[in-house]
Amino acid sequence: MSLDRRTVVDAALALLNEVGLDGLSLRRLAADLGVQAPAIYRHFAGKADLLHAMADAMFDAEMAVLDRPAPAADWADWLIARSRAVRRVMLSYRDGGRLREHMHSPAEHWPGLELLLQMMEETGFTVEQAMSAISALGYHILGSVIAEQEAQRWDDQLSSADADIDPRRFPRLASAAAMRAKGRDFEREFEYGLEVFIAGLRSTLRRPSR
Repeated sequence: MSLDRRTVVDAALALLNEVGLDGLSLRRLAADLGVQAPAIYRHFAGKADLLHAMADAMFDAEMAVLDRPAPAADWADWLIARSRAVRRVMLSYRDGGRLREHMHSPAEHWPGLELLLQMMEETGFTVEQAMSAISALGYHILGSVIAEQEAQRWDDQLSSADADIDPRRFPRLASAAAMRAKGRDFEREFEYGLEVFIAGLRSTLRRPSR
């Protein structure tokens, strides 16, 4: 079988959805492709190299429409749309949040980032402030996705811990734990954090300079 990099990456992403990041191996991938492992090594130096390519490819289709915001667009609207798209992409793959941590900074994404920085600078942010804001928002997105994808393990741990909360000493904590036990709305939590983050960024523009 003749392989190219994209065929290998597509097969690896399909396998990821089946076995998760911890179960992904080049030997298993080669078996799924019907080849020997050396055929994969012709295209990738090792698993780390493959993971980089998978992480980059994960965003190709979804982010293509967002990599060049219109110059007249509102920075906040575009940043919100991009944040939701990034979250949606990672949630569409098993362990997508963990895979995101292997992503390079592909040059294909630079035009969109450049225009976003330009929009924010023209609004009143410094480039340093804009870049810090984008990075911090990225941590919010990634953290929310990883929490959601590991929800079952965390819920099991929280359930056992919640049983030890004394409602007489910690009434608010006990109440919050009871609500959490009914199930978390991860999308609502993400949107709330996104709303607070954008509101905070807007407020910095209204502060008088010293």
